[in-house]
This record gives sequence, C-alpha cells and structure tokens, in this order.
Amino acid sequence: NSGYSKLTFGKGTMLLVSPGKC
Repeated sequence: NSGYSKLTFGKGTMLLVSPGKC
C-alpha cells in the first residue's frame, strides 16, 4: 500500500503508518 503497512494479528488488526518504507 502507499505508506501503510498492514499487520494482521489473531485478536485484531494493527495499522502501522510507515511513510517512505512501503
């Protein structure tokens, strides 16, 4: 995605904003 790294966990979904990384 555009600067958004989507990490999926068993209990829920955490969105980490990483501009320039992805």
